Amino acid sequence: MTNSQLTRQHRHYLAVRERLVLSAGNSGRWSAIAELEAQLAELATENAAKARRIATLEADLADAQARLLAQAQVLLSGRRADDDDEADGDRSSIEEIVAAVLADFPGVTWADIVSVRRDRRLVKPRHACMRAVYEKRRDLSLPRIGRIFHRDHTTVLAAVNRPVP
Repeated sequence: MTNSQLTRQHRHYLAVRERLVLSAGNSGRWSAIAELEAQLAELATENAAKARRIATLEADLADAQARLLAQAQVLLSGRRADDDDEADGDRSSIEEIVAAVLADFPGVTWADIVSVRRDRRLVKPRHACMRAVYEKRRDLSLPRIGRIFHRDHTTVLAAVNRPVP
């Protein structure tokens, strides 16, 4: 179907809709419906932006919680943070680890990794990212890594235990 046919069909649909609304004697209803549809579109856009922001904040929160836990363990063990290289200084952030892994998988983004899609092209990079975070950030538990990747901890466990190709 061409653009002109689609445009004609859309105009026809709007005209029929307007006639139905006007024939019922509800001329004010048409404007109310249009206003509600505009508000709905605006709310959907805002919701999508807030969902992206929440995902970023969840990842940052999990990273901060893991760092606090590691610092608390260092304090409870009686060691000084200066004595332990792994305590805080050499620890990479989750974003750095994932970015390093995704460099080997062109065209795959963080959004693809945490998405609900199960495309074949995303499985290897997703599992590689989970394995890398698990290996480089021993302070993170499987459930915490699962929350970062929007997955269950058993999925992370399966990715970690899977042999590296």
